[in-house]
Amino acid sequence: MLRVSLFLITRNHKMGLILSKLFRWPFQPQAVHDSQATRQKLLASLQGATVTIPNLRGLFNNWPQDVNPEVERLDEDVQRKLEELFSQEKRLRKMKAAKAALFGASWWPYADFDTLRVATYLSIWLFAWDDETDSCEFSTLCTDLEKATQFRAETLNYIRNVLEPAKNTQHSLLASNNIISMFGEIGDPVFKASTTAQAYSFLNELEFFVNMTDVEQRCQMSELPSVEEYQKRRMGSSAVGVCLAITEYCYGMEIPEHVMRGEKMRLLWDETNIIISTSNDILSIKKEIAQEQVDTLIPLLTQRHGSPQAAIDAAFEILSASVKSFEAVSKDLYAQYSEDQYLLLKLEKFIRGCRYACTGNLNWSLCSGRYALGDDSANETFQVTL
Repeated sequence: MLRVSLFLITRNHKMGLILSKLFRWPFQPQAVHDSQATRQKLLASLQGATVTIPNLRGLFNNWPQDVNPEVERLDEDVQRKLEELFSQEKRLRKMKAAKAALFGASWWPYADFDTLRVATYLSIWLFAWDDETDSCEFSTLCTDLEKATQFRAETLNYIRNVLEPAKNTQHSLLASNNIISMFGEIGDPVFKASTTAQAYSFLNELEFFVNMTDVEQRCQMSELPSVEEYQKRRMGSSAVGVCLAITEYCYGMEIPEHVMRGEKMRLLWDETNIIISTSNDILSIKKEIAQEQVDTLIPLLTQRHGSPQAAIDAAFEILSASVKSFEAVSKDLYAQYSEDQYLLLKLEKFIRGCRYACTGNLNWSLCSGRYALGDDSANETFQVTL
């Protein structure tokens, strides 16, 4: 079970050093051949299996969940934005099926409309950007590491020019891809409403996300990762940290930097990340197997535990343990700052925002077309055939 703060690790060492220690490079031709054979064998053990998805909602019975009352107005705006972004009909249909407005309204039910719109655009940007390097259905970058690396480098340059105080010149920048340039509509209002520390926190999480997607693509060309290696890179490639980094922006508040950088707060971020990432990994297994992806949590746990159902059950235990850890660290934070009532009010909002992120993401995942779960997903438990 991953309990080390990846935020602290990645920001205290050079990225190249971290990656070389976490993952096995350079790749050897024979090792690559053997690893692909291992992947095919693992895929075959999963295809056609029927698994029971446990009652994930039951873990969050006492957590807040809501939908922003502006969801219908937001959806009209989102539909226009998607039609502006995507000319390819198949991709447009996929993005519309993802129900981005519901995602945003469930993650940030407390935000005013303008802030909610920016936050939801961020989710659209993350989905679309990830598809550029991860979905062979819509892009050639998934099989072209050199071009994918260039795409990531251009993305990082663009977001740094938007979010770094000394630069913030995105309006004069040109991007080769309209998905990259869309970030200006997100980063500029966040930058203008944020302190320097908040802007850098957002930037750091974005850099972590982009760098871990690079690791992910490279690892798919090497040996199958261990569960632990997958969990480490998932802390970035999930983009949960990116979305959590705008919680203060969405609430219109500022928590002191020393509190946000404190050990307990970082643990809270990590537990939130694990909860959301693990929930997604459980619910996305049908889609992943259909796309022949096995470098993910459930297939890796299948390899370890012997069957797809045992893997689902093990992932549920990871999720359950993380919910308990979240509750414990929340109590620790309240105790640590109990004498500062003004700060406690802000902490309560932030922790509540993390809870909304967990329940909102789960509720959205169960009804969004992104994971193709079907009508049975409305039940407490349901079966999925892979």
